Amino acid sequence: MSVPGAAIVRPLPGDGLVGRDGGLSLACALPGRSDTAAVDGLLTALAEAAAAGESGHGLVSRTIRVLAGASGEECPSACAVAGPAPDGAVAVLVAGAAEARVLTADGREITITGPSRDGWTERLISGPVARLDLRLPGAGEVDPRLRLTSGVVRAGGLRQITQSPRKPASPAASSSPSSSRPSAPARAPAPSPSPSPSDAGGRAGSPAQQNFVVPLPATRAEQLPTPPKPSTSSAPSKPRGAPEPQHVLGVNCKNHHFNDPRARYCAVCGISMMQATLAPFMAPRPPLGVLLVDDGQTVPLTTDVLIGRDPRQAPGIAERTAIPMRLTDDEGSISRRHTLIQLDGWKVRLVDLGSVNGTAIKTSGAPDFERIAPETSVPLAPGTAVRIGVQRTFRFESNREA
Repeated sequence: MSVPGAAIVRPLPGDGLVGRDGGLSLACALPGRSDTAAVDGLLTALAEAAAAGESGHGLVSRTIRVLAGASGEECPSACAVAGPAPDGAVAVLVAGAAEARVLTADGREITITGPSRDGWTERLISGPVARLDLRLPGAGEVDPRLRLTSGVVRAGGLRQITQSPRKPASPAASSSPSSSRPSAPARAPAPSPSPSPSDAGGRAGSPAQQNFVVPLPATRAEQLPTPPKPSTSSAPSKPRGAPEPQHVLGVNCKNHHFNDPRARYCAVCGISMMQATLAPFMAPRPPLGVLLVDDGQTVPLTTDVLIGRDPRQAPGIAERTAIPMRLTDDEGSISRRHTLIQLDGWKVRLVDLGSVNGTAIKTSGAPDFERIAPETSVPLAPGTAVRIGVQRTFRFESNREA
């Protein structure tokens, strides 16, 4: 984890596979006859992410690609990955019967489990993190005599402990016994160069980053495998005068994370909100999830997104009610203004804008894509795949309740 201090990793007793490479961690059930390819793909994703110097976001993105390519019995029965993220945070993904347990430096205890249906759970845990467990079913208790530096071993999970950094020893003041002999004059130190403006700016502290739980960060996915069409789409840009986040009515959990008033659990720290006394108030809406595009991009949902071959001149963009996302294909099947991702309060909706080749969705567990009616707002549930035109796709993921 990218937090100050050294990390100690200890394997947990159990019957599974545990990998550690370049600060990235993986725990996965042993492969069976049907999921061998997926397990091998996960181990390859770990090695390639570490070789490319990627953070936890890169490992999570690669893991999603492996899991998304498998279905049914081809998916491992349990899988969890984790890796460092900026500002001491940790990116975590859990699928199947695995779980992750996190203890932050300020005493928060967070347990992350996979969804009951097919899919996975992604979380970004704000740091610093003191302890991280990735556990497979049947994992035993940690043995303090064991340690894993790198490689793949047979185990039921792992525990990563981040040691507090040692403070550098301050120079001790010279305290020699008093003497009547006069001391030699100290040599004046050489003048040091004045810090440049960029150096001064680099030393400025930054406010603590709020931990919005998004399966991935609001940036491009890092060094993913060669995408199918890397030059045919571009993530939404935020031009001057882009829409500001909408203010919505919400509530804070006891850890002061802003949530949908109807949420049963906090989307950030996972704490129950059923027993709390909540006072609704208006505040800027946090991101409601991300779009994971088929070429490896990750698009955060902070405002409406207009998707199409050339959406920049559309009225919604000019009126600053949406941001454009350019998406094209070789077949020319995508309209100039094709689809709108619409944020309605705490809900995410999908609208086909009367495109020629249509917009289709495939919910989790559905056998195939189903085309939606044009000019009709359709609720978009987490885990839903969306097809634009003939072949371009993206998937909507969110930790927030649909």
